[in-house]
Amino acid sequence: MDLTLILNQVLILFIIMLTGFAAGKAGIIDSTGSKKLGEVMLFVTSPMMVFKSFFISFSTERLINILWIMGMASFMFLLSILLSKLIYGRFPEDKAPILRFCAIFSNCGYMGLPVMHALYGDDGVFYGSFYIVCFHIVLWTYGYVMFGGQGTKRQIIRKVFTNPSIVAVYVGMVVFLFGIPIPEPIESAVAAVGNMTMPISMLIIGAVISSAKLRDIVSDWRVYLSASVRLVLMPLLALALTRIPGIPDLPAAVLVTALAMPAAANTTVFAEIFNKDAVFASKCVSVSTLLSIATIPLVVSLI
Repeated sequence: MDLTLILNQVLILFIIMLTGFAAGKAGIIDSTGSKKLGEVMLFVTSPMMVFKSFFISFSTERLINILWIMGMASFMFLLSILLSKLIYGRFPEDKAPILRFCAIFSNCGYMGLPVMHALYGDDGVFYGSFYIVCFHIVLWTYGYVMFGGQGTKRQIIRKVFTNPSIVAVYVGMVVFLFGIPIPEPIESAVAAVGNMTMPISMLIIGAVISSAKLRDIVSDWRVYLSASVRLVLMPLLALALTRIPGIPDLPAAVLVTALAMPAAANTTVFAEIFNKDAVFASKCVSVSTLLSIATIPLVVSLI
Protein backbone atom coordinates (compact mmCIF):
# COMPACT_ATOMS: atom_id res chain seq x y z
CA MET A 1 0.00 0.00 0.00
CA ASP A 2 1.30 3.43 -0.97
CA LEU A 3 2.30 5.26 2.23
CA THR A 4 2.28 8.59 0.37
CA LEU A 5 -1.39 8.07 -0.53
CA ILE A 6 -2.25 7.37 3.10
CA LEU A 7 -0.36 10.42 4.34
CA ASN A 8 -2.01 12.63 1.73
CA GLN A 9 -5.49 11.46 2.71
CA VAL A 10 -4.83 11.97 6.43
CA LEU A 11 -3.39 15.43 5.72
CA ILE A 12 -6.58 16.31 3.84
CA LEU A 13 -8.59 15.23 6.88
CA PHE A 14 -6.31 17.26 9.15
CA ILE A 15 -6.60 20.42 7.03
CA ILE A 16 -10.40 20.20 7.00
CA MET A 17 -10.36 19.58 10.76
CA LEU A 18 -8.23 22.72 11.21
CA THR A 19 -10.80 24.62 9.17
CA GLY A 20 -13.50 23.38 11.56
CA PHE A 21 -11.29 24.36 14.50
CA ALA A 22 -10.93 27.90 13.13
CA ALA A 23 -14.67 28.11 12.43
CA GLY A 24 -15.36 26.96 15.99
CA LYS A 25 -13.00 29.54 17.49
CA ALA A 26 -14.64 32.25 15.35
CA GLY A 27 -18.09 31.21 16.53
CA ILE A 28 -19.21 30.27 13.01
CA ILE A 29 -19.79 26.64 14.05
CA ASP A 30 -21.05 26.79 17.63
CA SER A 31 -22.53 23.93 19.65
CA THR A 32 -25.90 24.33 17.91
CA GLY A 33 -24.24 24.34 14.50
CA SER A 34 -22.22 21.21 15.33
CA LYS A 35 -25.37 19.42 16.46
CA LYS A 36 -27.23 20.34 13.28
CA LEU A 37 -24.30 19.31 11.09
CA GLY A 38 -24.21 16.02 12.99
CA GLU A 39 -27.89 15.46 12.27
CA VAL A 40 -27.33 16.18 8.57
CA MET A 41 -24.51 13.65 8.56
CA LEU A 42 -26.45 11.03 10.53
CA PHE A 43 -29.72 11.26 8.62
CA VAL A 44 -28.60 12.36 5.14
CA THR A 45 -24.97 12.16 4.01
CA SER A 46 -23.78 8.95 5.76
CA PRO A 47 -26.76 6.85 4.58
CA MET A 48 -26.21 8.18 1.05
CA MET A 49 -22.53 7.25 1.17
CA VAL A 50 -23.43 3.74 2.35
CA PHE A 51 -26.18 3.41 -0.30
CA LYS A 52 -23.80 4.54 -3.06
CA SER A 53 -21.36 1.77 -2.16
CA PHE A 54 -23.95 -0.84 -3.25
CA PHE A 55 -24.01 0.42 -6.85
CA ILE A 56 -21.70 -2.41 -7.92
CA SER A 57 -22.27 -5.70 -9.69
CA PHE A 58 -23.17 -8.82 -7.72
CA SER A 59 -20.58 -11.59 -7.38
CA THR A 60 -20.19 -14.67 -5.21
CA GLU A 61 -16.78 -13.39 -4.11
CA ARG A 62 -18.32 -10.21 -2.71
CA LEU A 63 -20.97 -12.23 -0.87
CA ILE A 64 -18.27 -14.41 0.72
CA ASN A 65 -16.29 -11.31 1.66
CA ILE A 66 -19.37 -9.91 3.43
CA LEU A 67 -19.43 -13.00 5.64
CA TRP A 68 -15.70 -12.60 6.32
CA ILE A 69 -15.96 -8.94 7.38
CA MET A 70 -18.97 -9.54 9.63
CA GLY A 71 -17.38 -12.62 11.21
CA MET A 72 -14.10 -10.83 11.90
CA ALA A 73 -15.91 -7.72 13.17
CA SER A 74 -17.97 -9.82 15.59
CA PHE A 75 -14.85 -11.53 16.90
CA MET A 76 -13.03 -8.21 17.40
CA PHE A 77 -15.99 -6.68 19.25
CA LEU A 78 -16.08 -9.67 21.59
CA LEU A 79 -12.31 -9.48 22.14
CA SER A 80 -12.39 -5.72 22.79
CA ILE A 81 -15.22 -6.14 25.31
CA LEU A 82 -13.19 -8.71 27.25
CA LEU A 83 -9.97 -6.68 27.11
CA SER A 84 -11.71 -3.46 28.15
CA LYS A 85 -13.01 -5.21 31.25
CA LEU A 86 -9.51 -6.44 32.06
CA ILE A 87 -7.77 -3.08 31.47
CA TYR A 88 -10.32 -0.74 33.05
CA GLY A 89 -11.95 -2.97 35.65
CA ARG A 90 -10.55 -1.02 38.63
CA PHE A 91 -11.26 2.52 37.36
CA PRO A 92 -13.96 4.71 39.03
CA GLU A 93 -17.55 4.11 37.96
CA ASP A 94 -17.89 7.52 36.29
CA LYS A 95 -14.74 6.94 34.18
CA ALA A 96 -14.73 3.18 33.52
CA PRO A 97 -17.70 3.08 31.09
CA ILE A 98 -16.16 5.93 29.08
CA LEU A 99 -12.76 4.27 28.86
CA ARG A 100 -14.30 0.92 27.97
CA PHE A 101 -16.54 2.54 25.37
CA CYS A 102 -13.50 4.16 23.73
CA ALA A 103 -11.75 0.80 23.58
CA ILE A 104 -14.72 -0.99 22.01
CA PHE A 105 -16.13 1.60 19.61
CA SER A 106 -14.11 3.48 16.99
CA ASN A 107 -15.19 6.34 14.77
CA CYS A 108 -15.64 3.81 11.96
CA GLY A 109 -18.51 5.67 10.32
CA TYR A 110 -17.96 9.42 10.30
CA MET A 111 -14.19 9.13 9.97
CA GLY A 112 -13.73 5.52 8.90
CA LEU A 113 -15.94 5.43 5.80
CA PRO A 114 -14.33 8.51 4.21
CA VAL A 115 -10.86 7.05 4.82
CA MET A 116 -11.95 3.67 3.41
CA HIS A 117 -13.38 5.41 0.36
CA ALA A 118 -10.15 7.32 -0.17
CA LEU A 119 -7.94 4.23 0.19
CA TYR A 120 -10.06 1.40 -1.24
CA GLY A 121 -12.78 3.08 -3.31
CA ASP A 122 -16.45 2.05 -3.35
CA ASP A 123 -15.59 -1.58 -2.51
CA GLY A 124 -13.98 -0.38 0.71
CA VAL A 125 -17.13 1.51 1.71
CA PHE A 126 -19.24 -1.50 0.68
CA TYR A 127 -17.46 -3.84 3.11
CA GLY A 128 -17.09 -1.08 5.69
CA SER A 129 -20.89 -0.76 5.71
CA PHE A 130 -21.19 -4.30 7.04
CA TYR A 131 -18.66 -3.57 9.77
CA ILE A 132 -20.93 -0.66 10.72
CA VAL A 133 -23.91 -3.03 10.86
CA CYS A 134 -22.06 -5.00 13.57
CA PHE A 135 -21.00 -1.70 15.20
CA HIS A 136 -24.58 -0.47 15.62
CA ILE A 137 -25.84 -3.82 16.88
CA VAL A 138 -23.18 -3.88 19.62
CA LEU A 139 -23.51 -0.12 20.28
CA TRP A 140 -27.27 -0.16 20.93
CA THR A 141 -27.22 -3.40 22.92
CA TYR A 142 -24.02 -3.86 24.94
CA GLY A 143 -22.83 -0.24 24.75
CA TYR A 144 -26.24 1.15 25.67
CA VAL A 145 -26.64 -1.18 28.64
CA MET A 146 -23.01 -0.68 29.77
CA PHE A 147 -23.64 3.05 30.21
CA GLY A 148 -26.82 2.36 32.17
CA GLY A 149 -29.39 2.58 29.41
CA GLN A 150 -32.70 0.87 29.96
CA GLY A 151 -35.59 -0.18 27.79
CA THR A 152 -37.50 -3.16 26.55
CA LYS A 153 -35.96 -5.56 24.06
CA ARG A 154 -38.32 -4.19 21.43
CA GLN A 155 -37.12 -0.61 22.03
CA ILE A 156 -33.46 -1.63 21.83
CA ILE A 157 -34.04 -3.66 18.66
CA ARG A 158 -35.87 -0.70 17.11
CA LYS A 159 -32.88 1.59 17.84
CA VAL A 160 -30.53 -0.88 16.15
CA PHE A 161 -32.48 -1.65 13.01
CA THR A 162 -33.94 1.79 12.29
CA ASN A 163 -30.58 3.54 12.27
CA PRO A 164 -30.40 5.45 8.94
CA SER A 165 -27.12 3.84 7.86
CA ILE A 166 -28.53 0.37 8.56
CA VAL A 167 -31.66 1.22 6.55
CA ALA A 168 -29.33 2.24 3.71
CA VAL A 169 -27.76 -1.23 3.94
CA TYR A 170 -31.21 -2.87 3.62
CA VAL A 171 -32.07 -0.89 0.50
CA GLY A 172 -28.57 -1.24 -0.92
CA MET A 173 -28.60 -5.02 -0.47
CA VAL A 174 -31.79 -5.25 -2.53
CA VAL A 175 -30.15 -3.20 -5.30
CA PHE A 176 -26.96 -5.28 -5.07
CA LEU A 177 -28.51 -8.76 -4.94
CA PHE A 178 -31.08 -8.18 -7.69
CA GLY A 179 -28.90 -6.03 -9.91
CA ILE A 180 -31.46 -3.21 -10.03
CA PRO A 181 -30.21 -0.49 -12.43
CA ILE A 182 -29.99 3.00 -10.95
CA PRO A 183 -30.65 5.93 -13.34
CA GLU A 184 -27.59 8.13 -13.82
CA PRO A 185 -29.15 11.31 -12.33
CA ILE A 186 -30.11 9.44 -9.14
CA GLU A 187 -26.69 7.79 -8.90
CA SER A 188 -24.92 11.15 -9.35
CA ALA A 189 -27.15 12.86 -6.78
CA VAL A 190 -26.60 10.08 -4.22
CA ALA A 191 -22.83 10.23 -4.82
CA ALA A 192 -22.74 14.02 -4.49
CA VAL A 193 -24.57 13.99 -1.16
CA GLY A 194 -22.63 10.98 0.15
CA ASN A 195 -19.30 12.63 -0.66
CA MET A 196 -20.18 15.42 1.81
CA THR A 197 -19.73 12.99 4.73
CA MET A 198 -15.97 13.33 5.09
CA PRO A 199 -15.70 17.15 5.07
CA ILE A 200 -18.71 17.56 7.37
CA SER A 201 -17.34 15.01 9.85
CA MET A 202 -13.96 16.74 10.00
CA LEU A 203 -15.54 20.18 10.40
CA ILE A 204 -17.57 18.90 13.36
CA ILE A 205 -14.56 17.29 15.04
CA GLY A 206 -12.50 20.46 14.58
CA ALA A 207 -15.28 22.63 16.00
CA VAL A 208 -15.72 20.33 19.04
CA ILE A 209 -11.99 20.37 19.78
CA SER A 210 -11.96 24.18 19.57
CA SER A 211 -14.25 24.41 22.61
CA ALA A 212 -11.86 22.51 24.90
CA LYS A 213 -8.94 24.05 26.81
CA LEU A 214 -5.63 22.64 25.61
CA ARG A 215 -4.16 22.47 29.14
CA ASP A 216 -7.12 20.46 30.43
CA ILE A 217 -6.87 18.05 27.50
CA VAL A 218 -3.15 17.28 27.69
CA SER A 219 -2.79 17.04 31.49
CA ASP A 220 -4.80 13.82 32.12
CA TRP A 221 -2.74 10.64 31.76
CA ARG A 222 -5.87 8.50 31.42
CA VAL A 223 -6.72 9.99 28.03
CA TYR A 224 -3.34 8.82 26.71
CA LEU A 225 -3.97 5.32 28.02
CA SER A 226 -7.35 5.39 26.32
CA ALA A 227 -5.82 6.61 23.05
CA SER A 228 -3.09 3.94 23.18
CA VAL A 229 -5.63 1.15 23.60
CA ARG A 230 -7.90 2.58 20.88
CA LEU A 231 -5.29 3.57 18.29
CA VAL A 232 -2.55 0.99 18.79
CA LEU A 233 -3.65 -2.13 20.69
CA MET A 234 -6.99 -2.76 18.96
CA PRO A 235 -5.84 -2.29 15.33
CA LEU A 236 -2.69 -4.35 15.93
CA LEU A 237 -4.82 -7.18 17.34
CA ALA A 238 -6.99 -6.93 14.22
CA LEU A 239 -3.89 -6.97 12.06
CA ALA A 240 -2.74 -10.17 13.79
CA LEU A 241 -6.16 -11.72 13.14
CA THR A 242 -5.99 -10.88 9.43
CA ARG A 243 -2.66 -12.70 9.13
CA ILE A 244 -4.52 -16.00 9.39
CA PRO A 245 -4.11 -17.75 6.01
CA GLY A 246 -7.15 -17.65 3.75
CA ILE A 247 -8.64 -14.33 4.87
CA PRO A 248 -9.33 -12.13 1.79
CA ASP A 249 -7.17 -9.02 1.49
CA LEU A 250 -9.78 -6.27 1.12
CA PRO A 251 -12.07 -7.28 4.03
CA ALA A 252 -8.90 -7.64 6.14
CA ALA A 253 -7.74 -4.14 5.18
CA VAL A 254 -11.18 -2.69 5.91
CA LEU A 255 -11.27 -4.34 9.35
CA VAL A 256 -7.87 -2.96 10.37
CA THR A 257 -8.73 0.49 9.00
CA ALA A 258 -12.02 0.57 10.94
CA LEU A 259 -10.21 -0.32 14.16
CA ALA A 260 -7.44 2.23 13.52
CA MET A 261 -9.93 5.09 13.83
CA PRO A 262 -10.13 7.25 16.99
CA ALA A 263 -12.77 6.92 19.71
CA ALA A 264 -16.37 7.12 18.53
CA ALA A 265 -18.08 10.49 18.79
CA ASN A 266 -20.97 8.64 20.49
CA THR A 267 -18.74 8.44 23.60
CA THR A 268 -19.49 12.03 24.59
CA VAL A 269 -23.16 11.74 23.66
CA PHE A 270 -23.69 8.63 25.82
CA ALA A 271 -21.75 10.17 28.72
CA GLU A 272 -23.98 13.26 28.58
CA ILE A 273 -27.20 11.24 28.39
CA PHE A 274 -26.35 8.90 31.26
CA ASN A 275 -24.78 11.50 33.59
CA LYS A 276 -21.22 10.23 33.37
CA ASP A 277 -18.22 12.54 33.06
CA ALA A 278 -18.97 14.14 29.66
CA VAL A 279 -15.97 16.48 29.91
CA PHE A 280 -13.64 13.51 30.39
CA ALA A 281 -15.36 11.78 27.45
CA SER A 282 -14.70 14.84 25.27
CA LYS A 283 -11.03 14.76 26.27
CA CYS A 284 -10.73 11.10 25.27
CA VAL A 285 -12.37 11.70 21.90
CA SER A 286 -10.35 14.86 21.21
CA VAL A 287 -6.95 13.37 22.11
CA SER A 288 -7.54 10.13 20.20
CA THR A 289 -8.69 12.13 17.17
CA LEU A 290 -5.60 14.35 17.23
CA LEU A 291 -3.18 11.45 17.76
CA SER A 292 -4.86 9.42 15.01
CA ILE A 293 -3.39 11.86 12.50
CA ALA A 294 -0.04 10.16 13.20
CA THR A 295 -1.18 6.62 14.01
CA ILE A 296 -3.59 5.95 11.11
CA PRO A 297 -0.90 6.15 8.40
CA LEU A 298 1.45 3.98 10.47
CA VAL A 299 -1.13 1.28 11.19
CA VAL A 300 -2.66 1.18 7.72
CA SER A 301 0.79 1.03 6.10
CA LEU A 302 1.35 -2.30 7.91
CA ILE A 303 -1.52 -3.97 6.01
